[in-house]
Amino acid sequence: MFLREKPVTAALDLIARSGFAAAEVWVEHLWRSGETPAAIREHARGLGLTLTVHATSYDVNVCSTNPGIRRESLRQMEESLDIAARVGARVVAMHPGHLSSTRASLEGAWENLMGALALLDARAMELGVRLGIEAMEKNPKEFFVQPEDFRRLFIRDWQAIGLTVDLAHAQTVMNPLDYLAQVPAEKIVHAHCSDNAPQQTHLPLGRGTLDLPAVLAALDQKYDGVVILEGYVPGQGERIVPANAEYLRARGLMR
Repeated sequence: MFLREKPVTAALDLIARSGFAAAEVWVEHLWRSGETPAAIREHARGLGLTLTVHATSYDVNVCSTNPGIRRESLRQMEESLDIAARVGARVVAMHPGHLSSTRASLEGAWENLMGALALLDARAMELGVRLGIEAMEKNPKEFFVQPEDFRRLFIRDWQAIGLTVDLAHAQTVMNPLDYLAQVPAEKIVHAHCSDNAPQQTHLPLGRGTLDLPAVLAALDQKYDGVVILEGYVPGQGERIVPANAEYLRARGLMR
């Protein structure tokens, strides 16, 4: 999404030229560009890029109090899983949904989430993909935020569902090192990384207050999969993508 103004294939070209080994395709980006999943799969293969997918997240909510919104949101999540399988991705990041209002029932939201995930877990298993439910930032309408929320989700023994850790989100909750210490390592299937500051959750690397070397070292103790960078700035992707790579190389965090 750093380059969402461009076709997905053009975005992948710059990501690969900058030295990255993986990229995350947002479903909304693919829809906007009109490119086919098969074309994206073949293009990424030619570039040697591993792909992950971010499920649709704009204007959808599998926990909505509106049953029509819930149904359409679930349909779009299922479509996101199908797209992931078709582009050759093994992991899909998914936002867990949120309260429809600050007065909405928390227990009702949890019930809706668990019901949706029961269906998505079965579909992900059929397609051979993992579904990483994203731990969200501290916000009045978000309810999947704290380590105890993760424990509640994993009371159920899911087949294909795990956790997507977002390091910028973590810093909105508590000290990210304390946060990571409480995250069950065996549940992490995906990770997002961006810088963070009090006024903005997702920033390009070096523009916030996150102690990235320390936090990535802590994550490395629990997880050895793909880490996807975020921090979109409109119209600045062609500068920010290589700048992020240089930031990481300068600190010994990227080959």
